[in-house]
Amino acid sequence: MWNDIEILANDDTGSEQLTVCIGHECGSALYQVDALLQITSSEKVLANPQLHACNSRDGSIIVVDRSVALLDSTGQSLQLHIQFDTNVDVVGMCQERQFLVVGERSGNLHLIHIPSKQTLLTKGKGDYVLSKWEVDPSSNLVSVRSFADSSLIKGKKHFFFLFIDNMWDVYSLTLIWDWSLIHLEEFLLTTESDSSSVVQSLMVFALPAMQQLYSLEISVVSSLVQSGIGTVCIDFFFLLLSAEGPVSIVVMRSLTEALPENRLSRLLHKHKFTEAENFAIQFGLDVELVYKVKASAILEKLASASVGSYGQEVWLDLVNEAKENLHKIQDSQFVVDYCINAPWPLYETTQEMLNYAKVRILKKDDKTVVLPSDGVLRAQARLTTFYGAFGVEKFSGIAWTEFLNNEDIFRNIIFQLEEGNLRCAQYLWLRHQADFESSFDEKMLENLLNAIHVTVPLDELCLWLKNVVIPFLRRVVPKEQKILAKWLEQGARNLELTDKANWPENGLQMAEVFFTSKNQDEMGLTTFGQWTPLRYGDCEEVHRLKKLVNDLQELINLYRKYNCRLALCDFEKENATTIVFRMFDKILAPELVPSILDKFIKPYLREHNLQKDELLLQYIKDLLERCCTRSTSVFETAWEAKAISVIGCISDTDLLQTLTVFLFFFPPPPPPQPIGVNQLTFAHRSRALKCLLYFADTNTVETLFRKPIENVKSFLKCCIYLSEFEILNIPYTYESFQQSPKEGMIKGLWKNHSHEPTAVRLVAELSLEYKVYDSQLWNGILQQLLGFNMIQYLRKVLIAITGIHSLWEVSKYSSSPTLLLARLDLPALALGCLLLIPQNEKREQQIQGFLSTCNMETVLQQIDEHMNTGEVVAFASQIRSLILDNIINKRLYEKFLRTKYFPLVKQQLMNTHRMKELVDYFVNKNCIDDATALIQEYQEKCGNLTLVDKSSDILKVKQNTLYLMQYFFPFL
Repeated sequence: MWNDIEILANDDTGSEQLTVCIGHECGSALYQVDALLQITSSEKVLANPQLHACNSRDGSIIVVDRSVALLDSTGQSLQLHIQFDTNVDVVGMCQERQFLVVGERSGNLHLIHIPSKQTLLTKGKGDYVLSKWEVDPSSNLVSVRSFADSSLIKGKKHFFFLFIDNMWDVYSLTLIWDWSLIHLEEFLLTTESDSSSVVQSLMVFALPAMQQLYSLEISVVSSLVQSGIGTVCIDFFFLLLSAEGPVSIVVMRSLTEALPENRLSRLLHKHKFTEAENFAIQFGLDVELVYKVKASAILEKLASASVGSYGQEVWLDLVNEAKENLHKIQDSQFVVDYCINAPWPLYETTQEMLNYAKVRILKKDDKTVVLPSDGVLRAQARLTTFYGAFGVEKFSGIAWTEFLNNEDIFRNIIFQLEEGNLRCAQYLWLRHQADFESSFDEKMLENLLNAIHVTVPLDELCLWLKNVVIPFLRRVVPKEQKILAKWLEQGARNLELTDKANWPENGLQMAEVFFTSKNQDEMGLTTFGQWTPLRYGDCEEVHRLKKLVNDLQELINLYRKYNCRLALCDFEKENATTIVFRMFDKILAPELVPSILDKFIKPYLREHNLQKDELLLQYIKDLLERCCTRSTSVFETAWEAKAISVIGCISDTDLLQTLTVFLFFFPPPPPPQPIGVNQLTFAHRSRALKCLLYFADTNTVETLFRKPIENVKSFLKCCIYLSEFEILNIPYTYESFQQSPKEGMIKGLWKNHSHEPTAVRLVAELSLEYKVYDSQLWNGILQQLLGFNMIQYLRKVLIAITGIHSLWEVSKYSSSPTLLLARLDLPALALGCLLLIPQNEKREQQIQGFLSTCNMETVLQQIDEHMNTGEVVAFASQIRSLILDNIINKRLYEKFLRTKYFPLVKQQLMNTHRMKELVDYFVNKNCIDDATALIQEYQEKCGNLTLVDKSSDILKVKQNTLYLMQYFFPFL
């Protein structure tokens, strides 16, 4: 049953859909053959089918045995497809494609309404009988025997008929054959031969001379499609034979006279380049067009190959095919453009093809030598830039063509800066500065500065700004230097937060680059104009940057010469006098005041022409004004003691006596019920005792009190506590305080006064002094200190209890001790707490999570500062190892390279036999000297390795460094 109909897209052969070619063509004319329709059978075909078709402006009717198909006038849409009981011998349309008439071999006549696809008449009976005709043999007349009207066909004029006893032409209603004297029961029309193996030809002749223009070999089973006179197309069927016998596919094709150029174009469109080349030669067409189109097709495949759609062997074949094809093309400009724009998959191939393009220009057919085009030279320059900026490992066809065609090289520079690839951006700038110099403006400068990533190495950034960018700006956009000055100022200030380890030297390095930069002509570089320097007085931004440079220089002096570390924002609020005050404030122990005064403060006073005694007097007054409203704490540096120490450094005896009396009688903080602030309070006693202990020697104090000095100091401490009780209006005497059970006294104080910040602080100090480590009490103390937002004091308490192992347990502090300690900027203590988690898996998970967020440099610093006493010392080395391993695992070498902790990192690498990792890191960064120094240091400490002769020379290049690594670390 021929029931599978497929309308084919027009092409020149149809061989893309079919597995057979048309056959041999010959003749002086060229015809185009298009496949229009393909019909296949769902059943096994036992015999070759009967074919019949007609074509007109109304459409096409195709008959294959019992199958009838109706196409529209374009031949692209199937209007109707009907299967009948027996083979169809005749078909036709009438009434402007309204009706289809079908005559079966069985004698049945069908009238089908095409728009509705309804059968109106079938078999000469039923409700749909239109008419019945009979032949009278005696009179040889045809008459109508019956007639039935139908609304669908009412008023129609033309009908077509088929009679069993004679044959009529349904198109002209002409009697073709009459069998009136022969009684027919059934009949079969046949051809002379049904053998599909016979080959015949379709031939086209020119009238009137009958000159054969064209012939095409076709199967003997083929059939012409009946068409109107004057048609420009010849439609025909031909059958494709199956291997077992009869045909399995019926194809309708159209033969149209065509121009050779059109046929060539279609062959090229189908990428049939071998056939196209032969065809162009046969008809004398432009064969170079074939080569150019083939080159373009290869170009498309190369683009796919460059993104990984093909394997290596495939794109190597493509490259070779492209080379071979380019040799055939005479158009040198086409070859040059092709070589430039093709997405060659390898850097070496791209370099080779650009050189080939250059040679094609230099060696023209007429042997004249011309200069390479700007396109080739530009492409070669861009290729060199790509190699230097990104390396051969990042080369691909797509990446190369994008880079080549990117006219805005400055945008690429911006992108590389945003990605943190400073060296790549620097290289692009140096190679293509001239490309964007003429268009450089204020907006481009802002984009450049905003794109610089915060993680770029400061040394490289400053060197680039100093030697390249700033001279460029002074020459090209001198008036926009203020934008750079403002950006440098802000960037230098930000370093105090982002790179504390190297502050303030890093800030000065960045800020002063504006003033240390030279002009390009001073560096021996070619300049195209004179730069216009900005006068500092005319630009506020430059003036502020200059002030920042001066401030940072002074801040560095404070750091280096006077051991005074101040935040920049605090320093800018100070003057020389108040800076001395801050230097005194940072002295933690009063007994250190004299030595620090001699070692650091006096040199500063001399440098700034300040009078010592007068300034010390001002500091005492300032200290009293700032601290008189605060109660005393044993954890804080006692301001009275510091004041007394400062007084002891005053040389003027009259001034000294006045200040001492003033300090002694200076009113204590207001402790709820007024004291008569003549009543001698414990605050007065403690202050007087502090003065005495400071000024008098040990023998004098012990003689006066008739007690050892330690007992006197203990008495002073009790006085300090009792002064706190006075403020809380709790009536304790020295005797009752001494005799009271301390734990009960502390818990009673907590029970009645835990809502008062002063009392909570006193409970914390008493608990530590008298070793009351009740977990419930301490949980409440820490929670209340946090609730009162006494963050700085809480931090000091936590540092004080680092040596008390029982207070380190996680459940004793709060639900989130790590978060609390992190909030207080005590990551080292937080990490120590996590080490006490009993569950191994949970402990490891918590530690790794904490390490991913903490500042590792701060942890190392706090280990040195707070974890060198008490029971917590045992944890210090464990915590330090955790941090160092984390630094190594994350390869954060560059961050710690210039810090004091880098030797610890190296030592950890040596201890764990992982020094090769750091050497690899330096080699990959092209830091050969650092890699060499590490290898030598490792040799010296290990002592079991021998350097080769002249190692200082060999280690200067990367290749030999790699060799030495393999030599010295064969076990890694």
